[in-house]
Amino acid sequence: MPIAKIENLNIYYEIIGQGDPLVMIRGVGSNVDHWYEQVPVLSQKYQLLVFDNRGIARSSDPGGPFFTKDMAADTAALMEAAGIKRAHVLGYSMGGMVAQEMALNYPEKVNGLILVATDCGITLRIKAQPEVARLFSDMVSLGTPEAKLAAAGCLFAKQTFKTKTEVIQSYNEVSMRFPASQEILGKQWAAITQHDACSRLQNISSPTLILTGSEDVLIPPENAKVMTQRIPDARMIAIDDGGHLFLIEQSEQFNEAVIDFLDGLSK
Repeated sequence: MPIAKIENLNIYYEIIGQGDPLVMIRGVGSNVDHWYEQVPVLSQKYQLLVFDNRGIARSSDPGGPFFTKDMAADTAALMEAAGIKRAHVLGYSMGGMVAQEMALNYPEKVNGLILVATDCGITLRIKAQPEVARLFSDMVSLGTPEAKLAAAGCLFAKQTFKTKTEVIQSYNEVSMRFPASQEILGKQWAAITQHDACSRLQNISSPTLILTGSEDVLIPPENAKVMTQRIPDARMIAIDDGGHLFLIEQSEQFNEAVIDFLDGLSK
């Protein structure tokens, strides 16, 4: 089992595929296994570095609170440990916030930047509706099966519940393998609520693609527009019929958008 020892932290990681390196950073409570719709496709063209965030699944918790900038430092150190000097960086949800800090604090390590279902932070954050926010915060704070089931309504588009129940079932099965502790979920939630890169976005020098689900009620698509306006020359794509987990609901469109963008950088 590949483990990188970074100071007082052990990070579980996998390197899959061949080609230009692509580092992929997960969101709240999720781990390497949740890239199941991406790894089989993207690894055919890129060398993927995927990992469990600190305190999640097979990675250790060094103790104490942490911020998105700390998780960016974890990622930069992991790249060094894996012998990767520079890579494309893709971040999903909380991982997108970490990816922003990567691009800002370690620009020499970031080639293309892909921000997925995320926002730039508290200054300009366009929040979810109160009921949606409550359901998700209850999942983080309570962690009961009932709270997790209720929060699922925040993650998928309504059409998915009607016509793609197998998609939800598959996601739930993966999520049951390494359930995150309530302590770590609380720390990740705190990192999200304190993230703020909005005033620094104009300093991002990496070519940037911003992807959002047209029906994302957790991090509304308007957040993608905010970032697109502030990151120099950023491109934005909204995926139809996609909720917060559109990379699973509409995986073909998502993977195609990622590949098209990264292929365009190599031309």
